Amino acid sequence: MKNVLMSDNGVDSANRVVDLRDLYNEEDPFRLGPTYVSAYRSRLNANLAFFDGLDGKTDWTTQPDGTHPLTDLLLADFLVVDAAKPYAEDSYFEIERALLEGEAHTTCGGRSLNDDAIDTLYTLIVNAFHGPRVSDGVDQATMPASREFPYLPQPNLDPPEPVSVPTADASQ
Repeated sequence: MKNVLMSDNGVDSANRVVDLRDLYNEEDPFRLGPTYVSAYRSRLNANLAFFDGLDGKTDWTTQPDGTHPLTDLLLADFLVVDAAKPYAEDSYFEIERALLEGEAHTTCGGRSLNDDAIDTLYTLIVNAFHGPRVSDGVDQATMPASREFPYLPQPNLDPPEPVSVPTADASQ
């Protein structure tokens, strides 16, 4: 998720020199160190505003200082799970979404193995779930996970052929 949210889209004027993704991924998500936290916030504020505008309208109102409403939520890079609530296959961000809307959550939250998490993330940041689902074009795994232990499917015996990438000929 942070590779999308912390990428340099050219909209963060304060932090264009440093790729923050690796720095952020080295952090403890429960206790971000003080060295780069303002850079992370700046990047998220800029990128979240950028993503919100991709559909031509603003669904998230930033604070007067430019802070995006999702910055603190997404800066805390962990999911909350409520084991007292029922499981749902598509519960990714359900607890966080309910919190943002001032409602009670109805599922355990978290993320299931078959959840289309990227589409959910894109829909959250682009239209705040107030519009159509935003898709990355990949709707499911080639081999969906089982709903019974051990959950993971058998290896794909017919994987796609690797794409060859042209390389520069060093002898020329």
